[in-house]
Amino acid sequence: MKAIAVSVWIFINLVFFGMCGYIYLLWSQYWHYISRHQQHSDNLGLVRKSDNRPLVDYFQDTIQLDERIEHLPQDLNWGHQKTTPVIVRRKSKPRFTKVRFTDPPSAAIPCGPQCNSSNKLTAFKNQLIVRLRRVLHEESNVFKSRADNPYSVSYSGRRGVSAGTSPQKLVCDLYRSLPHVRTITGQTKPFAGTELGQAIPSAPLFATNERYNNCAIITNAASFIGSNLGPLIDSHDLVLRFNHAPTSGYEADVGSKTSIRILNSQVVSKPQFHFLDSEMYQGLRLLAWDPSNYTSSLHQWRQKPDFDVFSPYMTHRRQYPDTPLYLVDPRDLWRLWDFLQARTPARIRRNPPSSGFLGLALLLPHCSYVNLFEYVPSMRLTKRCHYFDNNEDVSCTFGVWHPLAAEKLLALSLNTAPDKTVFQTGYITVPGYQTLGC
Repeated sequence: MKAIAVSVWIFINLVFFGMCGYIYLLWSQYWHYISRHQQHSDNLGLVRKSDNRPLVDYFQDTIQLDERIEHLPQDLNWGHQKTTPVIVRRKSKPRFTKVRFTDPPSAAIPCGPQCNSSNKLTAFKNQLIVRLRRVLHEESNVFKSRADNPYSVSYSGRRGVSAGTSPQKLVCDLYRSLPHVRTITGQTKPFAGTELGQAIPSAPLFATNERYNNCAIITNAASFIGSNLGPLIDSHDLVLRFNHAPTSGYEADVGSKTSIRILNSQVVSKPQFHFLDSEMYQGLRLLAWDPSNYTSSLHQWRQKPDFDVFSPYMTHRRQYPDTPLYLVDPRDLWRLWDFLQARTPARIRRNPPSSGFLGLALLLPHCSYVNLFEYVPSMRLTKRCHYFDNNEDVSCTFGVWHPLAAEKLLALSLNTAPDKTVFQTGYITVPGYQTLGC
């Protein structure tokens, strides 16, 4: 009798695991079919070539991107460029296997015989949203994203939809999730009583009652080229810039004023960015960030940062004691990521948000309005990555490391500016916490 029971139990388990394997096989074949069908629908040829390029925003990596780029504008006169798909090879971490990006939207696609500037703008907006959603769909594929978890993210919260929700509600939701971005202080454990803790500026990054009317966040996008946005940018009370983006020689398009500069730890730690000797990182407020694991404590992060941010931090503080240099509490990066995932229906890339999204969270408590320039790309979008170099990399816009597609879709939901301002002039507007009474 016992042998019969054991045999039945083994048979039931074999049937169960066999069914699970069969379902998994069907599911894999389904997504394989979807991927091939989408590839066929794109109807784009691929010509690959090897290329070495500098960092996009945060990390470089040895990865392969099948970039499918077609009909990108040379200008706004509906010109066309050749398709130039590439393989991008980067050095560093984390490693992703094959990440495919669709072609970026183009102002060069006709919109009908009765086409006018308004129709062009609407067509560009719709095309951009479609591309962002397509990238988000690619990143959310459970079979592709299962191994892409270098920070051991274990999110168990809800996933919702931001589209259709009022900007006022979304901004106040962000306030409740992250009232302000915390920075490391000299009293923060495990820094208290250490040489590093003593080097941290005694004054906070923002004073308690420090307020500005309008603030500008300036991305590094190549869409700035030919924009003549410089005077408008410099008219803001506070201007936030990122990493090693210069202003000298580009004043007409990006302005010259810089109040705060946010730096990722790769820029801080790698010699090629000249963190310790460039005037770009002197005489203004600096904020550096380095990611920890999703559940790491500050002590664990202090012992094992992603990049060695602490050594150059100490050196910079000794060389330039009058330049306040702060460190972001890495736990707040993941609080911001949680907010983004909670308002995105699909699974987002499990890496920290971009510096641009961090900058928005940093300024909202202190500004009546925040204008993010070329964060959501305007109709000046091209294949070029940055306004200050000639490298072409579509992942700068749609993301290869940060969850940029999800960020930009949420940013459109946070925006209160009209479409003409967003897609023609080149910035979105997000009201601050106090403006909305959050």
